[in-house]
Amino acid sequence: MRYNGKIDNLNHIVISDPSYKKDVWCRYEINDLKEKDWIVDLDINHKTEKIEDFDIGYIEFNMLIKRDKDVCDFDETKLSYLNNINLKEYEIGIDTACVALGVNDKAKGIIDSHDEWQPTCSLRTGGDGTFGEVVEGKDVNNNLCFLFISGVLSDYMGYEVDDLKDYLISQFEIKELKIESEKSGSEVENNIGIGEGL
Repeated sequence: MRYNGKIDNLNHIVISDPSYKKDVWCRYEINDLKEKDWIVDLDINHKTEKIEDFDIGYIEFNMLIKRDKDVCDFDETKLSYLNNINLKEYEIGIDTACVALGVNDKAKGIIDSHDEWQPTCSLRTGGDGTFGEVVEGKDVNNNLCFLFISGVLSDYMGYEVDDLKDYLISQFEIKELKIESEKSGSEVENNIGIGEGL
């Protein structure tokens, strides 16, 4: 299911295992953005994959946070963005079987919980390894234009789609989240230069 919403104020973003400090390579943080009225596109679904004789269930989400509607878009196979945007990709790692995502005061809360084991601001993952990735898009003046955040949670931890959706709404201070209405025509292709598929 795909949703659209907005973030009124965006200053600080953290996506990380909460035990990590700033110098760890497999985390994402940016601060002092001083941005207002950003757009959120969230696609979140329960999926099942057959591995040998087992059906493995998981929740997959892709969330795009962008300055304005014409800068970037995504579908199931590619991320499309303006041609003058430079990308940087970050893998999000896990070493304490949890991950935390948040903005503004929630981002500070993640940093302040560094010494806690699986703090309340985090999602339990049931194991270590990789949670997902962040793709950062910046313009030629090094200003943030968008963040594309993706991740996966196993059914093993007992989360439902609505649990993850509610967590993201709270942690990213998302307002007015609604189910996306049908797009008219080929809106992305008309307004955005197609970037490389990820």
